[in-house]
Amino acid sequence: MPVDLSGLARAIGAGSAECDAQGSFPEAAFAALKEADLLARPPVDADATPELLRLLAAIGRGDLSTGRLYEGHVNAVILARQFAQGAALDRANRLLASGGMFGVWNTDAPQDPLTIENGVLSGKKNFASGVERLSHAIVTTGSMAERMMWLAPVEDLPLDRTWWKPMGMRSSGSHVVDFTGLRVQDDWAVGSPGDYTREPWISAGAIRFVAVQVGGMHAVLDVAIDHLRRSSRSEDRLQQQRLAMMATAVETGYLWLDRVGREWGQTGFADTVTPSTAAARGAVESAAVLVLDLAEKSVGAAGMIAPHPLERLVRDLRTYLRQPNPDGAADILGKSVADLNWAPGRGGVEP
Repeated sequence: MPVDLSGLARAIGAGSAECDAQGSFPEAAFAALKEADLLARPPVDADATPELLRLLAAIGRGDLSTGRLYEGHVNAVILARQFAQGAALDRANRLLASGGMFGVWNTDAPQDPLTIENGVLSGKKNFASGVERLSHAIVTTGSMAERMMWLAPVEDLPLDRTWWKPMGMRSSGSHVVDFTGLRVQDDWAVGSPGDYTREPWISAGAIRFVAVQVGGMHAVLDVAIDHLRRSSRSEDRLQQQRLAMMATAVETGYLWLDRVGREWGQTGFADTVTPSTAAARGAVESAAVLVLDLAEKSVGAAGMIAPHPLERLVRDLRTYLRQPNPDGAADILGKSVADLNWAPGRGGVEP
């Protein structure tokens, strides 16, 4: 049965302000996702990418922290199904079917990176989003060129919560996790060394967090419209001009999702999906900053004061826009354009 995306966004957003205030895991939001069978059965097949991106946008529209956590779960499922084999794949599928919730943690603690020696892990991961509730996470060891993935259990591991004092995305609970002493089993391996950085998964997979960002942009527009209507200012011509620009920017985000989603589903476009994702990253970041600026002007100072919903959305979206290596993404796109391997106007159809 198709998911009611607008209804799902409302259900996810219902408790987001309280979770933000407490810095707590979005339990009710994930209950809604489980009820919709989206934890055990996320739409992760390549030909379902357009559906997945619209789903991620709807979740981000409800709550960006929930979107971040769900995107991590989806990422782990995709990596496991793409690269795990034999007993490791069977284990991953079994854990998923039994209610497991996954994440992907790649960032090492600078002074204590995660390593493996004689089958035993040592070290820590930073930005371990969702660690308070995840059952397992794909964690990485080794150099970036030979990065190895392990689907490790993460319940009851030592946590350092003291460093997590973010401006936004508080409910994502991205703490520091210590894996020291955890013995790795053979069926924890996800693929081979180097699979984590294999293209197009490492770069073009970024379209999933772009989708969540588009949902966050849409939420900002929702709040601006609601505020202007409630304050009897929606008929003001200048306010309508701002709404027009915001709505156009949000629609631009959805159009980028649709383009990249089509390319993921068409094997003939494997060479273009990575630069297309890089283009989407830059376009959506610029569009989101514009939407934030216009919404702040439309609502005014009232939107900067909690509990106005814009106050939280500004913090969350500005934080979530700061994804790794934007300059590298721009380099990928620029080189593809210079080499005549990517051009605007194709949009998932044969040139």
